[in-house]
Amino acid sequence: MAYFRKRNGNWSATVERTGHKPLSKTFPTKTLAQEWARSIEQSIDAVKFSDDRVGGAIPFRVLVDQYVEEFDNESFGRTKGNSLKMTKAKIGGVNVGDLTGDRWLEFVKGRTAEGAGGVTVSLDLTYAKQVLTTAKYLWKMPTKPEAIDECRVLMKYAGIKTRSKHRDRRPTEVELKKIYDRFEGTRDTVISIPHNDIIQFAIASCMRQEEITRIRWDDLNEKDKTVFIRDRKDPEEKIGNDQEVPLLGEAFDIVMRQPRKDDCIFPYKSRSISSWFTRSCTELKIKDLRFHDLRHEGISRLFEQGYRIEQVALVSGHKSWENLKRYTQLKAKDLHRD
Repeated sequence: MAYFRKRNGNWSATVERTGHKPLSKTFPTKTLAQEWARSIEQSIDAVKFSDDRVGGAIPFRVLVDQYVEEFDNESFGRTKGNSLKMTKAKIGGVNVGDLTGDRWLEFVKGRTAEGAGGVTVSLDLTYAKQVLTTAKYLWKMPTKPEAIDECRVLMKYAGIKTRSKHRDRRPTEVELKKIYDRFEGTRDTVISIPHNDIIQFAIASCMRQEEITRIRWDDLNEKDKTVFIRDRKDPEEKIGNDQEVPLLGEAFDIVMRQPRKDDCIFPYKSRSISSWFTRSCTELKIKDLRFHDLRHEGISRLFEQGYRIEQVALVSGHKSWENLKRYTQLKAKDLHRD
């Protein structure tokens, strides 16, 4: 029989069965406690029980649900949410104690067979590891986050690549003129989007589209011509990764001519910006140009203007040359000096 008790905000579960010593474990929620107790009782009934498998008998889906319940807030991106939902559907019924490197590799092979690319699969593993790591160190459960690392090694031997193909697409001056002419003197009649200002600001600031729509007037330092970007994208640390960046070139002037009608400087939806830019390129017969390529263009221009690596990194937010160089589309011929 299982007993549950709430103490100091946590739930304690105790399982008692004839012939076995009582077992107790504390969890942050009653749902986790009930799942654990149910798994232990099933293991005893099936004569599979052993003390060192107590925590490992909980299905992975329970951890995903608990993780989403505790951490799903504004920092939880759509990509991460969808990835965890998919992983839960594919492998959620497997007990965490059975999630070895080989078992994760099976998951990866299944994903690639469905057409998922290496980068997508890599993100799936990254988010799954975050769940396992949280369970191990925050909830004190015997999970195996290191099994994800083992899986990544096995993926190399299996020939599964996790790096995206680097883009070297930069808009030409002719293409930019077509786009500027398309929006010259016009603003969206419904939400009044300053299309050309946003395009030019994206190049001058090197910001991602979601960063552009998130910067606030309160974070602007008019004297120093800088702005704080809150929770800037980072592979390891997004929350609290606030960075003060300079508004170089025309970036500051573009900001100052925006109407102060909202807390945000560019109070528009990030996805809307990407949509109208892509739609406009299609109308103008400009092939394979994305809004994110404007960030590439801006970073490349900074290098062409003579800024050093560490100076460009201060603008772009990159923390290493290895990551920064993939956005830098310099050509060999550019190194010749007249």
